[in-house]
Amino acid sequence: MRSMLITNIPFTPAQLTFRDAWLYLFALAFAAGNLMLPMAVHTIPNGGLIFLPLFFFTLVAAYAEGLNTGLLVALASPLINHALTGMPTGTMLPVILIKSLFIAVAAAYVARHLSRISLPAIAGSVVAMQALGVIVEWVLSGNPAQATHAAILGIPGMILMTLGGYALIRLIAALREKGIGR
Repeated sequence: MRSMLITNIPFTPAQLTFRDAWLYLFALAFAAGNLMLPMAVHTIPNGGLIFLPLFFFTLVAAYAEGLNTGLLVALASPLINHALTGMPTGTMLPVILIKSLFIAVAAAYVARHLSRISLPAIAGSVVAMQALGVIVEWVLSGNPAQATHAAILGIPGMILMTLGGYALIRLIAALREKGIGR
Protein backbone atom coordinates (compact mmCIF):
# COMPACT_ATOMS: atom_id res chain seq x y z
CA MET A 1 0.00 0.00 0.00
CA ARG A 2 1.38 3.41 -0.96
CA SER A 3 2.18 5.81 1.79
CA MET A 4 -0.25 8.69 2.28
CA LEU A 5 2.72 11.02 1.97
CA ILE A 6 3.39 10.22 -1.65
CA THR A 7 -0.12 9.48 -2.87
CA ASN A 8 -1.25 11.88 -5.56
CA ILE A 9 -4.44 13.59 -4.44
CA PRO A 10 -6.79 15.05 -7.07
CA PHE A 11 -6.69 18.82 -6.79
CA THR A 12 -7.64 21.80 -8.87
CA PRO A 13 -5.66 24.92 -7.99
CA ALA A 14 -7.59 28.16 -7.87
CA GLN A 15 -7.13 30.39 -10.88
CA LEU A 16 -7.88 33.77 -9.38
CA THR A 17 -7.88 36.83 -11.62
CA PHE A 18 -6.62 40.28 -10.74
CA ARG A 19 -10.27 41.39 -10.51
CA ASP A 20 -11.01 38.84 -7.80
CA ALA A 21 -10.90 40.21 -4.24
CA TRP A 22 -9.93 36.76 -2.93
CA LEU A 23 -6.65 37.05 -4.84
CA TYR A 24 -5.57 40.05 -2.77
CA LEU A 25 -6.81 38.55 0.49
CA PHE A 26 -4.90 35.32 -0.08
CA ALA A 27 -1.81 37.15 -1.34
CA LEU A 28 -1.84 39.36 1.77
CA ALA A 29 -2.20 36.35 4.06
CA PHE A 30 0.59 34.38 2.37
CA ALA A 31 2.88 37.44 2.23
CA ALA A 32 2.28 37.97 5.97
CA GLY A 33 3.37 34.38 6.52
CA ASN A 34 6.48 35.11 4.48
CA LEU A 35 7.16 38.03 6.83
CA MET A 36 6.69 36.14 10.09
CA LEU A 37 8.43 32.88 9.21
CA PRO A 38 11.75 34.54 8.28
CA MET A 39 11.66 36.63 11.46
CA ALA A 40 11.46 33.43 13.50
CA VAL A 41 14.06 31.58 11.45
CA HIS A 42 16.59 34.43 11.46
CA THR A 43 16.98 34.00 15.23
CA ILE A 44 19.10 30.95 14.30
CA PRO A 45 22.61 31.64 12.91
CA ASN A 46 22.41 31.27 9.09
CA GLY A 47 18.74 30.37 9.57
CA GLY A 48 17.67 32.10 6.37
CA LEU A 49 20.26 30.28 4.27
CA ILE A 50 19.50 26.93 5.90
CA PHE A 51 15.70 27.00 6.06
CA LEU A 52 14.77 29.21 3.06
CA PRO A 53 11.73 30.66 4.88
CA LEU A 54 10.99 33.42 2.38
CA PHE A 55 9.91 30.92 -0.27
CA PHE A 56 7.60 28.68 1.77
CA PHE A 57 4.34 30.60 1.49
CA THR A 58 5.12 31.58 -2.09
CA LEU A 59 5.26 27.89 -2.97
CA VAL A 60 1.97 27.20 -1.19
CA ALA A 61 0.24 30.29 -2.62
CA ALA A 62 1.19 29.42 -6.19
CA TYR A 63 0.37 25.71 -5.93
CA ALA A 64 -2.93 26.16 -4.11
CA GLU A 65 -4.20 29.52 -5.34
CA GLY A 66 -2.68 29.78 -8.81
CA LEU A 67 -0.14 31.81 -10.70
CA ASN A 68 -1.51 35.30 -10.03
CA THR A 69 -1.56 34.81 -6.27
CA GLY A 70 1.87 33.21 -6.38
CA LEU A 71 3.34 36.08 -8.39
CA LEU A 72 1.96 38.71 -6.01
CA VAL A 73 3.39 36.86 -3.02
CA ALA A 74 6.68 36.23 -4.84
CA LEU A 75 7.16 39.95 -5.49
CA ALA A 76 5.71 41.39 -2.30
CA SER A 77 7.41 39.12 0.22
CA PRO A 78 11.09 39.86 -0.54
CA LEU A 79 10.43 43.56 -1.17
CA ILE A 80 8.44 44.07 2.03
CA ASN A 81 10.93 42.01 4.06
CA HIS A 82 13.80 44.06 2.66
CA ALA A 83 12.02 47.36 3.38
CA LEU A 84 11.12 46.39 6.97
CA THR A 85 14.12 44.34 8.07
CA GLY A 86 16.91 44.89 5.56
CA MET A 87 16.75 41.17 4.74
CA PRO A 88 17.42 39.96 2.18
CA THR A 89 20.33 42.31 1.77
CA GLY A 90 20.41 44.62 -1.23
CA THR A 91 23.04 42.47 -2.91
CA MET A 92 20.96 39.30 -2.49
CA LEU A 93 17.60 40.88 -3.33
CA PRO A 94 17.84 40.27 -7.10
CA VAL A 95 18.67 36.57 -6.58
CA ILE A 96 15.88 36.17 -4.04
CA LEU A 97 13.36 37.91 -6.31
CA ILE A 98 14.29 35.69 -9.27
CA LYS A 99 14.10 32.53 -7.15
CA SER A 100 10.81 33.66 -5.64
CA LEU A 101 9.26 34.38 -9.03
CA PHE A 102 10.58 31.11 -10.40
CA ILE A 103 9.11 28.97 -7.62
CA ALA A 104 5.76 30.72 -8.08
CA VAL A 105 5.74 29.96 -11.80
CA ALA A 106 7.02 26.39 -11.36
CA ALA A 107 4.57 25.49 -8.57
CA ALA A 108 1.58 27.04 -10.35
CA TYR A 109 2.52 25.30 -13.59
CA VAL A 110 2.83 21.80 -12.12
CA ALA A 111 -0.29 22.20 -9.99
CA ARG A 112 -2.36 23.30 -12.96
CA HIS A 113 -1.06 20.65 -15.35
CA LEU A 114 -1.10 17.74 -12.91
CA SER A 115 -4.39 18.64 -11.24
CA ARG A 116 -3.07 16.72 -8.25
CA ILE A 117 -1.30 17.40 -5.01
CA SER A 118 1.95 15.63 -5.72
CA LEU A 119 4.90 15.42 -3.35
CA PRO A 120 7.35 14.76 -6.21
CA ALA A 121 5.99 17.77 -8.15
CA ILE A 122 6.37 20.03 -5.12
CA ALA A 123 9.87 18.68 -4.52
CA GLY A 124 10.71 19.24 -8.18
CA SER A 125 9.59 22.87 -7.96
CA VAL A 126 11.77 23.42 -4.89
CA VAL A 127 14.83 21.71 -6.38
CA ALA A 128 14.42 23.60 -9.67
CA MET A 129 14.22 26.89 -7.76
CA GLN A 130 17.46 26.13 -5.92
CA ALA A 131 19.20 25.03 -9.12
CA LEU A 132 18.19 28.24 -10.87
CA GLY A 133 19.30 30.14 -7.78
CA VAL A 134 22.78 28.65 -8.04
CA ILE A 135 23.05 29.73 -11.68
CA VAL A 136 21.72 33.25 -11.02
CA GLU A 137 23.91 33.77 -7.96
CA TRP A 138 26.93 32.44 -9.83
CA VAL A 139 26.31 34.83 -12.74
CA LEU A 140 25.69 37.83 -10.49
CA SER A 141 28.50 37.17 -8.01
CA GLY A 142 31.01 35.50 -10.32
CA ASN A 143 31.70 33.09 -7.48
CA PRO A 144 30.59 29.50 -8.21
CA ALA A 145 31.82 28.23 -4.83
CA GLN A 146 29.67 30.75 -2.96
CA ALA A 147 26.61 29.91 -5.06
CA THR A 148 27.06 26.17 -4.61
CA HIS A 149 27.72 26.51 -0.88
CA ALA A 150 24.47 28.46 -0.44
CA ALA A 151 22.50 25.73 -2.24
CA ILE A 152 24.06 22.96 -0.16
CA LEU A 153 23.40 24.90 3.04
CA GLY A 154 19.73 25.16 2.00
CA ILE A 155 19.10 21.41 1.72
CA PRO A 156 17.32 21.19 5.12
CA GLY A 157 15.08 24.06 4.06
CA MET A 158 14.30 22.39 0.76
CA ILE A 159 13.19 19.26 2.59
CA LEU A 160 11.11 21.18 5.12
CA MET A 161 9.59 23.38 2.41
CA THR A 162 8.62 20.33 0.37
CA LEU A 163 7.08 18.39 3.26
CA GLY A 164 5.52 21.42 4.94
CA GLY A 165 4.21 22.77 1.65
CA TYR A 166 2.70 19.40 0.81
CA ALA A 167 0.98 19.23 4.21
CA LEU A 168 -0.38 22.79 4.01
CA ILE A 169 -1.63 22.33 0.44
CA ARG A 170 -3.39 19.13 1.52
CA LEU A 171 -4.97 21.06 4.40
CA ILE A 172 -6.17 23.76 2.01
CA ALA A 173 -7.65 21.08 -0.25
CA ALA A 174 -9.42 19.43 2.69
CA LEU A 175 -10.86 22.75 3.82
CA ARG A 176 -12.11 23.44 0.28
CA GLU A 177 -13.82 20.04 0.20
CA LYS A 178 -15.62 20.95 3.42
CA GLY A 179 -16.71 24.27 1.91
CA ILE A 180 -14.45 26.32 4.18
CA GLY A 181 -12.81 29.26 2.45
CA ARG A 182 -14.12 30.57 -0.82
